[in-house]
Amino acid sequence: MAEKAKVMVVDDSNGVLESFKEILKIKDYEVSGFQTGKEAIESMKTAKYDFAFVDLKMPEMDGIEVLKKIKETDPTVEVIIVTAYASEESFANAITLGAMEYLRKPFLMGEVYALSERALRKRREKLGAQQK
Repeated sequence: MAEKAKVMVVDDSNGVLESFKEILKIKDYEVSGFQTGKEAIESMKTAKYDFAFVDLKMPEMDGIEVLKKIKETDPTVEVIIVTAYASEESFANAITLGAMEYLRKPFLMGEVYALSERALRKRREKLGAQQK
């Protein structure tokens, strides 16, 4: 049996964190939620993640900074930026820095599932290519 996918969710809103947890547990993913980017990055010292949903607008460390730190720590982790404040500039910046996709709030369960499956597939392809 395949190991459970490990997902990081970073959002300063507890309600959004809980929404992601409820949605992703249906897929039987192991979900770790963090309300600050600092906590999320710190967790990467002891935990490995397959992909992450990261809020763009957060106090102290925004989603772009979290994206950079995740990619510095483990470039194979797929990152989906989540925002209610979408702009072409922030989208282009996130993609340039390695984000896989951009998810607009409010999001639908189907969008989260589709992005999760795509992120997991991309991550496993990257890991498979590294082992060859």
